[in-house]
Amino acid sequence: MGNSPELKDTVAIVLAGGQGTRLFELTGRDCKPALPFARFHRIVDFTMAALARSGVERVMVATQYRPEGLSAHLRDVWSPVWAEGGLMLRDGAAAKGGSYRGTADVLRANAAELDAMGAREVLVVAADHIYSMDYRGFVEAHRETGAPLTLAAMPVPREEAGRFGIVTEGPGHRIAGFAEKPDQPAAIFGDPKHSLASLGIYVVDWPWLREMLADPKILDFGEDVIPLAVHGGEAAVWRWDGYWRDVGTLDGLRESWLDFEAGPPPCRRPLVPGMKVRMQAATLPRDAFHASVNLGGLRLMSPMLGSGNPERWTALDRSILMPGARVSPGVRLTNVIVAPNTVIPHGLHIGEDPEEDARWFRVAGETTLVNSAMLARRGALRTPVFSLFHGSVAGTRKVQGAQ
Repeated sequence: MGNSPELKDTVAIVLAGGQGTRLFELTGRDCKPALPFARFHRIVDFTMAALARSGVERVMVATQYRPEGLSAHLRDVWSPVWAEGGLMLRDGAAAKGGSYRGTADVLRANAAELDAMGAREVLVVAADHIYSMDYRGFVEAHRETGAPLTLAAMPVPREEAGRFGIVTEGPGHRIAGFAEKPDQPAAIFGDPKHSLASLGIYVVDWPWLREMLADPKILDFGEDVIPLAVHGGEAAVWRWDGYWRDVGTLDGLRESWLDFEAGPPPCRRPLVPGMKVRMQAATLPRDAFHASVNLGGLRLMSPMLGSGNPERWTALDRSILMPGARVSPGVRLTNVIVAPNTVIPHGLHIGEDPEEDARWFRVAGETTLVNSAMLARRGALRTPVFSLFHGSVAGTRKVQGAQ
């Protein structure tokens, strides 16, 4: 990495401890940032690549829920990108009380190290969003505002704004109001159809925050730090207009994944050593059963081994296969995520009957999640008891007859 004098006193804190409960069974064994994304990556790679490109020389990753896979990935793939000691992993198990109690508590637990590094500012970023940002512009804007805290925000449709922290912007980019996940989000002045949503990315003057964290009740940025800063007139907003997706829901994960499959990627892919070779060697996501994927609204279908029988064709409509997942002939999937290492059996149709899908699979929003355990349960419960009994009796008679 080249030197970046403008960020030499900036330390990045990557918040990577989330379980991702709205991803349900996908995060049963791995934390959300460690999940695979768009065939070539893990979710965390987008944030790590942005930090590297921006010239941030010291990065601390705070892990907590099921950190093993994420920590191994960061050590193997990303540690070599930074100079020795530039990438640090700090798990919540080592914090006071055995866990981080909130996003702001992460900085309290690691305050001594931030002091020792002489941090002027702390760049707080999330590890579970898909985007590509140059943080240098953000830090520069923060310094120009003179506010001790600046958050990045972008317009979102007002009907979706209840999932975010919503900012009301005042004169001089100062924040006049802030509400965390409000029931009635405030509209942007002059734009009643949109709200200004926090991206969960902040630049904070460390001495100012250090003093605030002396109060043990300050635990979270969205719930505590930002409202206090806004109340004191000490918070500013920086607008960003690039591609950014929160993939914390099944719909968000599937839709963003498809954004990368449907054509040119909507933002820069994270490139690490060996990534270009793997990408160039890859073809369209097509497995041994000739499965197809909906790309850009076009339904592509391929017959199994050249069969002219449509019942042996396999079609994936707005659906994704995670690593190791496979589909058999005659399968039709609509708005489905197939979990890693899951094999969809012959002729199964998913995503066409929500009521039937909900009996066996995880349905959330417009997306159906399918994994091996769900398929096994479906297979066991759908097997008729009479058929099992009849088969057992028939087998007994056959054996007796042979005797």
